[in-house]
Amino acid sequence: MAYRCKKCGRVWDDQTAEENELLCTRRCGGECIAESDDDPAPNKVYIELTTDCNMDCPMCIRHSWDSPGGQMSDETFDAIMTQLADMPSIKTVNFSGFGEPMIHPKFFEFTARLKQAGLAVEAITNGLVLNSEAINKLIDLPLDRLIVSVDSLSAPAGEMMHAGSFDSVSEALRILYHRRQLRHADKPELNIEFVASRKNIGQLPQLRQLSLVLGFSRIIVSNLIPQTQDQADNLLYDASCNVSRGQEISPWQPCLDMPVMDMCDESNDAIKRMIRTGILLRVNGANVSGEGPHCRFIEEGRLAICSDGSLSPCLALMHSHKYYFRKRSKRILGYHPGNVNETSIKDIWDSQEYRSFRARVRKFEFSPCLDCGGCNLRESNETDCADETFPRCGECLWAAGWIQCP
Repeated sequence: MAYRCKKCGRVWDDQTAEENELLCTRRCGGECIAESDDDPAPNKVYIELTTDCNMDCPMCIRHSWDSPGGQMSDETFDAIMTQLADMPSIKTVNFSGFGEPMIHPKFFEFTARLKQAGLAVEAITNGLVLNSEAINKLIDLPLDRLIVSVDSLSAPAGEMMHAGSFDSVSEALRILYHRRQLRHADKPELNIEFVASRKNIGQLPQLRQLSLVLGFSRIIVSNLIPQTQDQADNLLYDASCNVSRGQEISPWQPCLDMPVMDMCDESNDAIKRMIRTGILLRVNGANVSGEGPHCRFIEEGRLAICSDGSLSPCLALMHSHKYYFRKRSKRILGYHPGNVNETSIKDIWDSQEYRSFRARVRKFEFSPCLDCGGCNLRESNETDCADETFPRCGECLWAAGWIQCP
């Protein structure tokens, strides 16, 4: 049996129960409940400060949603701050969502308050607001991690992405890197987020070469979520129809154990054809195929809060929107088990509805929509051929491993 303290998230088992329960009782009153340790305590929250943006990128889901949008109010952020103080298991706040967080008038004030509370703070930005004053403030706070969207270095590769922004953004990143060096500062850590398509993937090696000039230490690559049929024609995962269903080796899912070898045309072509069959691929003992459909948001204890205070399990379910997959449009309805202006994050997290949802996602016994040729039930995430309990995640692009978030 595993135990978790509802107050601080501390986890222990029967063998260490006496010692750890005593420590937890002294620390926070020992509000402990017996539960499976497969359900991690929440540790990271994504906060959407605004749904507004200073860009109008064709790839953005803001083109297909019906959300009213808006900016997070002081009252909603105050509620979040109060509630986070009661949830010490949450260590990191990420300002993102589907707007530009740095255009919120209180971005720096809110960041400072979170830092003063002892939390690590990250922000995802298109980089267009990184002027001299903003750069100094980011270093002074300091912001722990800055993730900047850089999808193309030149046109026409970026016509679906953040077109035309690279010149000004790259100059800002040079200044940020230079000032960090002058001040012997190691924060903010700079990462690049790259949304890949057939049009821009060829620029990825060129972007990597800029790391020593721009000062970034990580490139986070995700795939394009198409908002139109034209965009769907430029996907890099359209042919990856056979999703690995875990690591169980069988005649239906054999394993290909490869050594390290040169990435030449001959080997690339052979391996590419093997991957399309859904084979389990390992290189030098390391798994390359993935672990089958699974939700990192649920498995890693993450949650998201919309600008109006609505809590959602993940970024994908924050807003109702649509996308194209296998030449067909799919409607995603947002899912919100509560709102922080009405119910605390802790109570929403511990509610029967939300615990039941997380248990269903961990099992991932949804219909195999990612592999299926398609039916009318694929038109939305309201139902599938296995169940009618909303929401259904069988065709989640994030769970498939095609889309990923920092």
